[in-house]
This record gives sequence, C-alpha cells and structure tokens, in this order.
Amino acid sequence: MSKELDKKLQTLPKPKLREETKDVLHQVIMEYNEGAVRVGWWPKVRSATLLTVSVLAIALFSFILFTGNEGEAPRSSAPEENYYENYVSYLESIEVYDQIDADKAFIGNNSALGKYHGQVLPGKHYANGMELQTDEEQPMGIHMHYKVTEETSAKGFEKEVFHVSNLPWTITFNATAYFTFFTNGDYVTFDIDYYGENRKYTITRSQMEDLYGRDVNEFAKDQTLWKREVMEKTLQDEEKVQDFMEKIRVSNALSADPDKEVTSSKEYVEVDGKKYLVPSDMHTPPVKGEEKEDIYSFSDMLYEFYDKGWMEQVQVARNFDMWETIKVSGELQSIEYDITSNQSTLSFAPQQSHFMVFDGDLTTEYHPGDTLLFEFQFVPLIDESYEFVHLDYDAALLSGEELDINEYLIGE
Repeated sequence: MSKELDKKLQTLPKPKLREETKDVLHQVIMEYNEGAVRVGWWPKVRSATLLTVSVLAIALFSFILFTGNEGEAPRSSAPEENYYENYVSYLESIEVYDQIDADKAFIGNNSALGKYHGQVLPGKHYANGMELQTDEEQPMGIHMHYKVTEETSAKGFEKEVFHVSNLPWTITFNATAYFTFFTNGDYVTFDIDYYGENRKYTITRSQMEDLYGRDVNEFAKDQTLWKREVMEKTLQDEEKVQDFMEKIRVSNALSADPDKEVTSSKEYVEVDGKKYLVPSDMHTPPVKGEEKEDIYSFSDMLYEFYDKGWMEQVQVARNFDMWETIKVSGELQSIEYDITSNQSTLSFAPQQSHFMVFDGDLTTEYHPGDTLLFEFQFVPLIDESYEFVHLDYDAALLSGEELDINEYLIGE
C-alpha cells in the first residue's frame, strides 16, 4: 500500500511557518463553514499568497487535505508552461467552444464525443474509451472511461484533475460541457480507474439543470453566460459544488441499491461552537486494529484519516485508537532554515510531498538523503469523551508549544 500511495503524491511549495501563519492554520483546521470542513477548501487556498500556501503544506500534515485520495497530498502548484491561479482558473482556460460543428453535436456522433473526451475536457490524458447508449427505448447517454496512472504526459493541474480536491470541480465542469454542447443526452457516466480503485459517477441532465436553474443548452449560444453562470456563480462557489457532488453520491448509491439505507447528509458533533464531521460507515475497517504495519510512510499515515464514504479527511483514524502510537519513516529531501521564525522546514520524499516544521537551525544535523523515523501519538482533539483525534505534533503546533524534533524523532 505504501508504494502505491506514494506514487500519488506530488509536489507542494515549500512553507515557512511564522506566528501569523499558525493563526491561519488553526482556523483552517478547526473552523467549519456552516458545519462542514469540505474537501474543496483547496481551490481557495491555492489562489492565495505564498503565506497561505505555506499553511496548506502544514495543514496537509494535519490531515485536513483537500483533500487527497485516501491520504494523497495536494499536488504541484502549476503546469510548467502556464500559470493558473487556482484550479477553477485552469478550468476557465479550457476552450470548450467551437470544437465541433453544431450539427454534429449529438449523442451518437463518436468523433465529436471522442474529441471532447480525449482532446478537450479535463481528464483527456487519462481517457480510456467510451460507450454510447443510443437505444431510443432507453435513456440516451454516454459512458466515459478514464484510467489514472503515473505513466502520463500530463503536468500540474492537468495531471491532477481526478485528485479528490479537484474531483468535484472536474465532474461538474465535464458534465456541464457534455449537456451544454450535446443536445440529446439524458445522462453521462464517468467511470474512473484511479490507481486501481474504481470510482463511478452518473449525472442526469435534469440534475444538471437543477444545479443551474435553466436549460444548460443556453450556454452553447452565449459564452458570456457560460462564464457568468458556470465559471463564476457555480464553480467558484465551493459550497455549491460540494453540495451538488454529495447529492450525486447519494443519488448514485440509491440507484445502485434502492433497498440500501443511505445517509443523505453528513452528521456533525458540535463542541464549544465547533463542528466535527462524523465518519461514514465506510471509514472503520471490519476489525479495528487489523492490518497495522510496524512502520508507516507519511502517505500511509495520512490515509488513516481519509474517509472513502465522504471522500475527505476526518479527525478519526481508521486503525488506531486514542493514545496509541504510530511510527512513520521518510527520506529527507530538503531542509531549510528561516532565521526570522527560527524554524527549520523539512520536506520528505517523494517529491517534497510532506513537510514538517521544527524549532531551531537543523541544517547542520540533518541532510537530504537521511531517512528519519518518527513516533507520534494519537491524542484527543477535544477530550476523551469524543473519538476525534490528531497527532501530538499537531496539538503542539496548534497550541504554540515548542516544536522540538527530539520529542518525536526516534531514529535515523
């Protein structure tokens, strides 16, 4: 599991943590927007300054990711040739207009659909075939397949379109494009093989029109309307996109098994005015404590907090109970000292995906290539009355305590 998950991790800008940064970090981790910490805060964070990106790097270690797929970290900040302020600005740069003639834009035209699938829309680098349902006695639709692997020419945002922090935006954008430019489709299914794990999302035209409150074919005739309604009013509204994807998830679950009880909304525990997401039924393994490893990679550790049911991080470990410890090993890739904050930032392979900040100048003690072994303890996030936990490192970080590397380092 460690090797496969490590492949999913990409680079992040290097943080330099200062006191004001800690305040912002505390807000990112602890405050919930109308009762929900959402995966999609990442697009907003990425659009901020380097200071906020620094917060993201530390928040990654604090298990509030974008989200990442089962512990995967947010990826590189931008493509090599183009700079996009955030993922939504990247989507806005995609030329969806004038790709095919209007008289060819219908379900059943393989070449027109294939062009959007394999050349235009996000995910084109992972396009892996498509199926058409054109039987007039059945709802007419398209089934788009994707296979995500490391062997791709995609870079930056193009490479990470199906990363969990971008997924809701990718699905919403692509479905909107299909229903906008292909007039006769009733549904679209996105079937994504994500590093061997299957994800499937089916969206109907009526669901899409409920999202926008109009016939989406109107967007095909008016690019200004597309920009205002799709890009600005919808994709830039994080809560709107996340709520839409939760409705799709529930709708798909009910369609797959109508007799199965499905939780239609997330539940939260409120303590001292703060709300904490209750894990889904998919989060806890059959027997808690099974399949533990002696030593974890950083990505495996983050995976412990990823809830596949909600597709986001929760403050409950899957295999570890409160007060248990976990050993985590990583190869040091870079180390930098900030004299202003008197803190050293350590990044760990692969590709500087994991960052930790400790007090003092550690550049003479540790060097790139060193393999460091840490031990962390799962401590109560609130108190022992609740199941929510985080690492003792995070607790120290949030409380402003000293961050002495020797408190956590147990070997090299």
